[in-house]
Amino acid sequence: MVSLVHPFMIGGTMPSIRKTFVARSDDAPQTRMYSSELQALMWEILRTLSQIDAEHHLRLDEVERSATEDELKVYVRRKLTAAHRERREPYVTQLEKLRQQQHRQSFGI
Repeated sequence: MVSLVHPFMIGGTMPSIRKTFVARSDDAPQTRMYSSELQALMWEILRTLSQIDAEHHLRLDEVERSATEDELKVYVRRKLTAAHRERREPYVTQLEKLRQQQHRQSFGI
């Protein structure tokens, strides 16, 4: 004969245990959803940043492959890196603003 009493049951009744559960609807999205315009703009900025980074790496490779003296290469790399950061900065700032907006939309802030 199989016992129908659950191992955690005491005398046939469940002990009082408090648990907190977050209720979810079955049709609730599994991931945060953002407006398509906002998401498209963020992807465009990310694409632009990717292009900026790729161009920077190409320039650094050109410097490395050049017959220029090492001392001059160091100087040129520093200048290129500073220009790269300056060129990226407005896009990174805009992307952060969009992410904050996205966060506010997600959590109704």
